[in-house]
Amino acid sequence: MKKLLVTLLFIIISILSIQAQYTKLFDFSSASSQAAIPSADFVSVGAFLYGTTNYGGTSYAGTVFKIKPDGTGYDTLICFRGPNGSLPKGSLIYDGSYLYGMTLGGGLNNKGTIFKIKPDGTGFLMLHDFGSAKCDPAGIPYYSI
Repeated sequence: MKKLLVTLLFIIISILSIQAQYTKLFDFSSASSQAAIPSADFVSVGAFLYGTTNYGGTSYAGTVFKIKPDGTGYDTLICFRGPNGSLPKGSLIYDGSYLYGMTLGGGLNNKGTIFKIKPDGTGFLMLHDFGSAKCDPAGIPYYSI
């Protein structure tokens, strides 16, 4: 019985001494042209984490950014402005050369885009502009059930 009490006491003390390890890396601010409202998970490439924001940037249409895991090295790779996309959505993916992502709006038809960009911020290319998909004669997209 004494051994059980000592074990329970040890467990209780261990639980009480556990503290969450939380470190704030960066503050996003929507009060300026700085990025705001992060919208997806990070993708890790080399020494950096890459992500997107739904708001901010020079046209307030969202950004792609990078930051080191220790909170240093924050940099905006691209500011969306409408014609190249707006409101990035979903996580970026990396193929070894480019980061790929999508936007909810912007592009030529304002229906979103698929884009790619190199991790150093160069080589941005809009791969697809949504809104030019095949539709039936009434202009309603076809969906198979």
